[in-house]
Amino acid sequence: MNFASYHPALNLLLFVAVVAFTACWTHPGLVAVSFLCALAFSVRLRGPRAVAIGCALALCALAFAALFAMNVHFGVTNLARTPIGNSITIESLTCGVLVGFKVAAILVWLSCVLCVFTADKVVFLLGRVFPKAAMMLAVALRAVPMVCERARKIAVAQSGIGRGPGQGSILRRIANALRRASILVSWSIERFIEMSDSMRSRGAALRGRTAYSLYRFDNRDRALAVILVALITVCAASTVLGQTQMLFSPIIVLPKASSAGVAVFAAFLALCLLPLALQVAGEASYARRTKAVTTGGGRRPLKREIQEKGRTA
Repeated sequence: MNFASYHPALNLLLFVAVVAFTACWTHPGLVAVSFLCALAFSVRLRGPRAVAIGCALALCALAFAALFAMNVHFGVTNLARTPIGNSITIESLTCGVLVGFKVAAILVWLSCVLCVFTADKVVFLLGRVFPKAAMMLAVALRAVPMVCERARKIAVAQSGIGRGPGQGSILRRIANALRRASILVSWSIERFIEMSDSMRSRGAALRGRTAYSLYRFDNRDRALAVILVALITVCAASTVLGQTQMLFSPIIVLPKASSAGVAVFAAFLALCLLPLALQVAGEASYARRTKAVTTGGGRRPLKREIQEKGRTA
């Protein structure tokens, strides 16, 4: 099973942990691990298009680093001078690169969140804490595509009588647009009234009403929860010990190499690669099972068995 098939709370825990650690840490190695792992997971989820997005974010990070070094001045190791005489130092340039790639890594992780979290997962997580807010969110998520589809149908219907988009003069187009908007608003209000009556008749506003969900915390989720808690604990402990920060002023100072530093690198790398590993394993398992079903998997295909049983009967 892929990473998205696990319990939504575990998906949320992992994404919150990696984004929080990436935002708080200033060690360049850890930020690089976060960016590369997020890019690899995004490529697995979104395909080759994610490579172009990652390259664009990397270029933006480098451009930000150049602007940061030219406008923010600290450090003692001079590299060059700007046309107006300001110094560009290695310390400010390194800090700019770090901040740029940190923001890029967070954006890539958030793009992965959009791929993993569907509307039902958001409603499920929010409904455990704020049931009424979850109901309103579900209504809003359902209403947006309905309104868009109704607007398309209205535009097609009005085009048949010469009142569609792009038909007539400028003033005529404005009047047609207002007419279509009026039709859409009237329909939306009527639809929302019907929806509210339907929810009220089903007891949506009653106290203690529970929501149906397909998610169940099974043994597989418990095993993943133990792994996540262990990795996050190691990362948090290393943060407290000061193994995840780097100083930039007046000179660059990296934390001394220690067992805690090695542990945080290993734990954070495992934490960032965990969704990718689960995704690859789940897709491989699905492909193997699909191949076994289509080829018979050492058994005769179901269609052939039915035909043989029919002949013998």
